[in-house]
Order: sequence, then C-alpha cells, then structure tokens
Amino acid sequence: MSEEVIRIRKTPGGLDDNNDPAPSSTTRVPLKAKAVAPGASTRNASVARNGETIQFTVYLSPAPDLTDDDKLEIRGLEYAVRVLDWRSAFGTSRRGLEVLAVLGRG
Repeated sequence: MSEEVIRIRKTPGGLDDNNDPAPSSTTRVPLKAKAVAPGASTRNASVARNGETIQFTVYLSPAPDLTDDDKLEIRGLEYAVRVLDWRSAFGTSRRGLEVLAVLGRG
C-alpha cells in the first residue's frame, strides 16, 4: 500500500532574450510514498531546528528527484522538506529517501 504525495518545485523566471522579466513557474509532480509516518523517528527527533516541528516522515523508494529546496504536499497541506539519503543495510544497491516534512513556526 502506498500514499501519494505531491512534489512542488518553484523555478525562478529570470530574464528572457530581450532582458524582460520572465515569470517564475511552479511544477507539481505526484510521487508514490512507501509510507507516511506521523512525526519524527527517535533517530531524527533532534534534527528539528528552533521553531520547527517535524510533522511527517515520508519514505520514498526508489529515490525520486527531490531536493531540500522543494516542498511536499501531504494530505492537502504544504511542508518544507529535509531530504536524507537511505541505503540498504544489507549491502544491496537499493536506495531511497527518508524525507522529513517540516512545519515552521515562530
């Protein structure tokens, strides 16, 4: 069973060939998460910075194109993310991402 989350990526516009401002763009790409767990695991609980709360830990495998500059929409709300690389402990080449969905406060 998997849950769909949406990757939100904003790309700045810059300037076109005539040095006129070009509009920025936002892309929304659905991703299939292996699991969406509430809060942070005990291993990652100390990662939250001042004024932040880790709302969800999202597990994605295989690893999609996702960076710390992106946002995730989870269950209808947007969250900033912290992307952690995950590699199999069994020596296989399998890898995925452990993503901390952060809600900033303060």
